[in-house]
Amino acid sequence: MKSIFPLIIILIALFSCSRNSGTEGTISKRKEERIRNEATAIAEKYADGQLKEAQRTTTDNGLIVLSDDHKKYTIQPASIIIGLINEDNNYDAIVTVSSFAGQDLLLIEHLFMIDTDNRLMLLRVIESDMRILGLKDRIITAELPTHPRTSPLYNCASCQEIVKYRFEKGDLVRTDQ
Repeated sequence: MKSIFPLIIILIALFSCSRNSGTEGTISKRKEERIRNEATAIAEKYADGQLKEAQRTTTDNGLIVLSDDHKKYTIQPASIIIGLINEDNNYDAIVTVSSFAGQDLLLIEHLFMIDTDNRLMLLRVIESDMRILGLKDRIITAELPTHPRTSPLYNCASCQEIVKYRFEKGDLVRTDQ
């Protein structure tokens, strides 16, 4: 019995240290799920507002497609970026929404949603071909094509630039950090 007691103490200590408490740079699964669901709903409302009589479908891999006779928008909830964007300590979200005419990509829009009073608000929509790679310490890391879409080198793997941005006063500002 005496040898089990220290083992139990160690297990309790390990368990309590490994739990995701939602503070100091970590977020609880429950809070992350709430933010992801709220961000998805805002993105769907945004896309729906761009279409006439939108129809909603969800693919087997979770991709949400909103479409009408002329255009479709796609939203991938699993790819929503959650983290600290602005100067407060509330978790924010970035949702990438792509629009298509048939099979042709028309536009890639990044919806920046800021937590205000424990609710996400769509603060800014930025049209860009960048692919957001991550968000850490309020720095947004993105991959940006160095050639226009019309160029055969647009999708060239070595023709991409890694860029870092900071969100300041509602705008993305390039930074060297």
